[in-house]
Amino acid sequence: MDCKFDEIRPYNDAEVVAATKRMAISPTTYMFEDFFFKDKGHGYLSSILMNIEGVEDFQEKVMTQIVERTISMTTDGLTIKGIENFRNEDGTFGKFLLLSSHRDIVLDPAFVQIAMYRNGIPMTEIAAGDNLIGVPSVGDLIRANRMITVKRSGTAKELYNSAALLSEYIREKLKNQECSIWLAQKQGRSKDGHDATEQGVLKMLSMSGSGSFVEDFAQLRIMPMAVSYEYETCAAMKAQELMVRRLAGEYHKKQGEDLASMINGIKQYKGHVHLEFCKPLTLDELKEADKAEKNEKFRVLASIIDSHIMPAFKLWPTNYMAADILTGSDRFSDHYSPQQKEEFVAHIDKEMVGMPESVKEILLGIYAAHIV
Repeated sequence: MDCKFDEIRPYNDAEVVAATKRMAISPTTYMFEDFFFKDKGHGYLSSILMNIEGVEDFQEKVMTQIVERTISMTTDGLTIKGIENFRNEDGTFGKFLLLSSHRDIVLDPAFVQIAMYRNGIPMTEIAAGDNLIGVPSVGDLIRANRMITVKRSGTAKELYNSAALLSEYIREKLKNQECSIWLAQKQGRSKDGHDATEQGVLKMLSMSGSGSFVEDFAQLRIMPMAVSYEYETCAAMKAQELMVRRLAGEYHKKQGEDLASMINGIKQYKGHVHLEFCKPLTLDELKEADKAEKNEKFRVLASIIDSHIMPAFKLWPTNYMAADILTGSDRFSDHYSPQQKEEFVAHIDKEMVGMPESVKEILLGIYAAHIV
């Protein structure tokens, strides 16, 4: 691919070989090793990293192991629906822009990749914010794992140019059917539990187009999808951030907060996790959005994408319990048992340790967002 994409593209094979040798001696790697591979003995992960031969080798020998162990150690299982939507009419697997709900910094795309790997589908590249690149060992880890860098800060001109470059990169990959790409439906995780496609994301995608709304979006082959967690990752941290925003109007991240969110998301108990790949957008749907006035086209398209994602979002007993607790009712009690409610209340109380009571309502609201 054109070298103009060097600043945002994932690592190539040679760069992965160099990066994994750096990772092998990183304190972050020893932390991952202690958590995931205690049974394998000291130095197990580092020895693998020292002998990686390229991107595919890294994903198969390192990332699939880490993600499968995350599933077995911190979840009650991963369920997957809609894999058949990747198949072309001739039976081959197509490449798509996976426009996804987003709740966890690294696990959302990681679970998508393992779902594809389990089903023999080439793994996706991942569009993710440059806020994770700041920690060298983490930057190496995610760029080796096919991360496309999305610039999140800079001058207005820098952000515009970066968005245009990202748009061109995504289009070129999909136009040439080189790989699928995972992209969040909004900038950053959904902190309040509401999953909605941002028009800004769609406008960014259109920047590299020819000017034909239908043809440009058809070329991207958008497949909406949803990631649903029974127990929200980093829920208390999200609730705290929302409280600060309500009181102060803005929130400033602390040094190392993104890394802490990444690590907490991986380690925390998540209950059941569900991925659902929806049917790709049709030409008729794109034509429907194109009928709208110029400034409304993106709003209508976002609404169509949401009409795929929202029904695919799986509701768990935790969502219904949170709704009943917030309203002081038993309206949804047929969706959970008294024991489940007791366990959920204990989980929330544990998350609330050391936090003001005002955070609790916000935290429950994250769970109940799709219900009330």
